[in-house]
Amino acid sequence: MNEKLLQKLAKTNIVIVSHIFSSGPALDLEEFLKDKTKSLIFIGHPFPYREDRKSFYRLYKTGNLVKEHKAINWKLAEVFFYIKDALYTLLWVGTQKEKVDLYIGSDNFTAYLGLLLKKWGKVKKVVLYTIDYMENRFQNPVMNYLYHYFDKSCLKECSIVWNVSPAIQEARLRTTSKQERWTKQIVVPLGMWHKRIPKRTFGEKNRHQLVFLGHILEKQGLDVVLEGLPRVVEKFPKARLVILGTGPHEELLKEKAKKLKIERYVDFRGYIVDHRLAENILAESMIGVAMYKPDPSSFTYHADPAKLKNYLSARLPIVLTDVPPISIELARQKCVVIAKYDREDFAKKTIKLLRNEKTLKDYEKNAERFAAKFDWDTVFTEALKKTVITF
Repeated sequence: MNEKLLQKLAKTNIVIVSHIFSSGPALDLEEFLKDKTKSLIFIGHPFPYREDRKSFYRLYKTGNLVKEHKAINWKLAEVFFYIKDALYTLLWVGTQKEKVDLYIGSDNFTAYLGLLLKKWGKVKKVVLYTIDYMENRFQNPVMNYLYHYFDKSCLKECSIVWNVSPAIQEARLRTTSKQERWTKQIVVPLGMWHKRIPKRTFGEKNRHQLVFLGHILEKQGLDVVLEGLPRVVEKFPKARLVILGTGPHEELLKEKAKKLKIERYVDFRGYIVDHRLAENILAESMIGVAMYKPDPSSFTYHADPAKLKNYLSARLPIVLTDVPPISIELARQKCVVIAKYDREDFAKKTIKLLRNEKTLKDYEKNAERFAAKFDWDTVFTEALKKTVITF
């Protein structure tokens, strides 16, 4: 790691604020920074659909966790959840004795709170870390207006903006004509702990195991995967689909598996608390699936899905729709097979891949080679060099 950057971080007080589900880049940034800074505060606000909805913070001093606090498990309407998150953030950061050198908000709402704290003299520099972006984020027009108000405020007043994909800046151009007033935006792609994720040889893997990792939403396309699975099983009776994760669409998928009479071929593992266990399951699988639904309202059109980087690092060829922007590059690098959002095409592409051992082995090597560029150590070092070292 850059020595000058390490010296700078060792004298820096940093705050990260993020809405969280289970895992995510803000938590990875916490892991990366906690033993490198003078102090680090991580503030997490769970999404309202989680069972554990307690906002919390963790305070590190020179690499040691010195304080951890959890708030009340509120049950509130969505709009009041955001108000609650704002109040806790302003309270927890505003009561710190030392001024915060760098505040990183992982969405435009949390970054806007950083701007308020900057105006109150509690924060020096604010970074907007844009994980996803949608032109119509909320159905409620008032909420959607506020979403874009916060975003435009951050574009004008933050010190720098991190976007996980170039498509985010392109999408912003469609909602504003004032680009000349924007602050600097850089691409900070999503990564993974490449050195940590196990690497299995072809012979050590479950030859016909497909795997899905992520939040189970309709947009993830698992309906198409289940509908195409009977044809895959017909050709490969040992084929299995392992689903790692949970979400609002999970029960509907379980019902679909029953109706399709494929329960014995689908293994719903639920939410894996220890991400290392999930990484082991990825490493023992043969193919990753990411059949994103081509929905124009989905933020995946502008995002850089984390699951793809985890699949690649575990040496998994992927059957993927062309929804995420990175899909074109992955196809060019021969790491993925692009399928239409259709059960027949999913089955056809999956069967063809499973049949061809040479292609699987070539794609495994390509996937690992491509993933190596996106280890979090590399990604965050480059982002922080462009952010912290110039202050």
